[in-house]
Amino acid sequence: MSALRRMFVFAFWLAVLIAYVSAILPGAEAPHIAAWDKLNHMLAFFTITFLARAAYPRLAVLPLFALLAAFGAFIEISQAVPFIHRDAEWDDWFADVIAIVIGLVLAWPFAVLAKRRRDATPSAPEQSADSPEL
Repeated sequence: MSALRRMFVFAFWLAVLIAYVSAILPGAEAPHIAAWDKLNHMLAFFTITFLARAAYPRLAVLPLFALLAAFGAFIEISQAVPFIHRDAEWDDWFADVIAIVIGLVLAWPFAVLAKRRRDATPSAPEQSADSPEL
């Protein structure tokens, strides 16, 4: 795994952790980027989706969509727990899903370029087979 890909994997899991912790903190203590709650959801899930696509380029789009949508649902279920003191809303999950779709569409050209680069670069065993013996 390249250093760049390791960075994307780290950034993805850090973003997932930050999003979940932010979602279960009491509303007054949770960080907000925008005044509109749905925009906060969309920014978080767009970022997570884009990072997921970069971190796991071989993961097919539909399973990635399903996993990220399930994560959004898990957040809403977590917010429904009374001692969390948050409100679970279907609208929040719909905002997450819309952001996931937008993130997948906008990350698609980057995924295509990464695949082309990966396919054009010979793997390590192939390189050693082509190199002359010393």
